[in-house]
Amino acid sequence: MDDAAGVGRDEVIRLILCQLSAYGFANLSQAIAAHTKVPMTTDSNSRLAELVQLGLQSEQQQPPPQSQVQNQQEGGATESDTELDAGGIDLGRASRVAEAPQYHMWYKTKHKGTATTAAFSRDGEYIATGSADASLKLIEVDRVRRPSAGSARREDKPVIRTLYHHEAEITGVAFHPNGLVLASCAADRSIKLFDISAAYGKHAFQSFSDNYAFRSIAFHPSGDYLAASGDSPDVRLYSVRTGKAYLLGGGDSEMSATVAQVAYAGSGALIASASSDGAVRLWDGVAGTCVRTIQAHEGRAATGVTFSRSGKYVLSTGLDSCVRLWDVGSGRLVQTYAGAHLDAPNAQAVFSHDESLVMVPDARANAVACWDAQSSALLTRVAEHSQPITWIAASPATPAFMTCSTDECVRFWGAQ
Repeated sequence: MDDAAGVGRDEVIRLILCQLSAYGFANLSQAIAAHTKVPMTTDSNSRLAELVQLGLQSEQQQPPPQSQVQNQQEGGATESDTELDAGGIDLGRASRVAEAPQYHMWYKTKHKGTATTAAFSRDGEYIATGSADASLKLIEVDRVRRPSAGSARREDKPVIRTLYHHEAEITGVAFHPNGLVLASCAADRSIKLFDISAAYGKHAFQSFSDNYAFRSIAFHPSGDYLAASGDSPDVRLYSVRTGKAYLLGGGDSEMSATVAQVAYAGSGALIASASSDGAVRLWDGVAGTCVRTIQAHEGRAATGVTFSRSGKYVLSTGLDSCVRLWDVGSGRLVQTYAGAHLDAPNAQAVFSHDESLVMVPDARANAVACWDAQSSALLTRVAEHSQPITWIAASPATPAFMTCSTDECVRFWGAQ
């Protein structure tokens, strides 16, 4: 179907294919060409990026809509002033305490070593899991059936791919914003990029390496850069297109702490890092400079960090057995979630899909502690395990989450 401007479908797709090739994703370009039946071209250019830039410049020169002018005159915030229109947690807004959730296990699958990490794709349609056995599994959420998908026919099994290319424990996974690429990092000091749109193939098409084991990775919202951290005091940014590495702060940090986790804000303007010296640092995503340091966990290691959907808050996890919510603009502590025991060097709390809950694996109970995000009331513990939980990942789309455990299993939990 042609759009309102009369630009043909094939012409638009061809621009996309050329841009992907220019970014170094020739395999993805070929896969999309095959799927859309638009002939491939040998051209590799950035014409699409140029057109987008011209469009953005033109848009910026246009006067704002009358509704926005009226909103400014009335003292309201515009889209450029705040990201709160994204919804989710807002402690400045009154709300009732969330109901204690009831989750049930819908699906379980097993690795051949401790299940170490998991992540959902941005649309919540896929899950990637990693293990100490150096393997990755790709799970299609639509194939997960209540109460268990274990009895499904082979062609309907939720695990649709198993990937191998690392030589040591998988420590982190992240989906590219386009949903076609999966990144993984490992203790073998490498980061791998896998084309998950290809029907076959178990090996990465691109990799980065360093002198330290990686522990965490996060894509910039554009997908152009990948932030990484690990057994080093520095946070690194990798250009996905060129493979070039940059050090935040220029690499002149005097820190001796290691960085357990990194996360991008939804706008890409900030990067957060959690360090073993107990600090949560906020970095300018463009300049690469540290703009705020928060001593978050009373001298104990900070082990996890994530932004709220709005970008107004950052949630930190630490070995003082507390999860804390901080105001990004002021660095002020706005909420503390206590009552769980945290002792893992990669312990990390997450928001539920609607940010009504904060959830973290409780090491003493071998279950997931759930707090009301607004009031910090501990509501319940769910998803009981017989062995320690090593990781939790929450669906961005539905009331569901994934857990990893030392029993080598990954489990999908959904609300009743």
